[in-house]
Amino acid sequence: MRNIYLIIAKQIIDEAGKIIREARATNTFGFTFKDDNTPITNIDKQIQQYITKKLQDNFDIQVMGEEDDTKVDSSKPYWAIDPIDGTWAFITHENTSAINLSLIDNGEITLGIVFNPFTDEFFHTEKGSESYIGMLKLPLRENKHVAVVNFKPEREHPIVTNLNRLFKEDKVKKLVSIGGSITYSMCMVAKGAFSNYIAHFNNNAHAWDLSAAVLIIRNSGGFVTDLNGVDIDPISHKGYIIASANKVVRDEFLEMMSELNK
Repeated sequence: MRNIYLIIAKQIIDEAGKIIREARATNTFGFTFKDDNTPITNIDKQIQQYITKKLQDNFDIQVMGEEDDTKVDSSKPYWAIDPIDGTWAFITHENTSAINLSLIDNGEITLGIVFNPFTDEFFHTEKGSESYIGMLKLPLRENKHVAVVNFKPEREHPIVTNLNRLFKEDKVKKLVSIGGSITYSMCMVAKGAFSNYIAHFNNNAHAWDLSAAVLIIRNSGGFVTDLNGVDIDPISHKGYIIASANKVVRDEFLEMMSELNK
């Protein structure tokens, strides 16, 4: 926690989490739908504005986020914010939403934070460092084989059918879909709760979508790849992502998925 960027960012994200918890606890929020038919609450906008202002008060660095139209010069450092990743989970009172914050410099992620304000799990890392939940180094437990696979259900892609087949064949010991924030699910892989996580992006990801969680996984010894095992670019990826806790479960799971597609 020596990095001043991380110290101040943690304080800002902690305070933003309190606002989110209070809004949910008192049920004082409303929501509408964006053009892409995804929900947005007044709290998303409030948190975006709060984090942006606090970052700008402390740093002379550009800020962009999901809930504003700010453009940044990507050749210079910038912060990327998703104020509530997993907005549906927030609306439906599930505890699987998260705040994403990353610092990106010249196309490289130099700092990543994913904070679940309802479980008080604060995942963080820096470029060239290790990943932590609070003060504990990740992973908290090792996955030696593909065991618990978490997935984001998709209507248009055969993820569920393929994974159920692996489960029936006893190649996957447990199959879950916790929903909510994709980045929170990815961080649960870094934590060791899941051996693998699979999801699909219909459109190109933005800097605020995956960048923080990808750095957290990679700095904990894990991988985030496509179905062919190629490392994804978290700032612009489109298609499948497979998050794996380590090389062994990455290779094992990719082979399983490859066999299903033959």
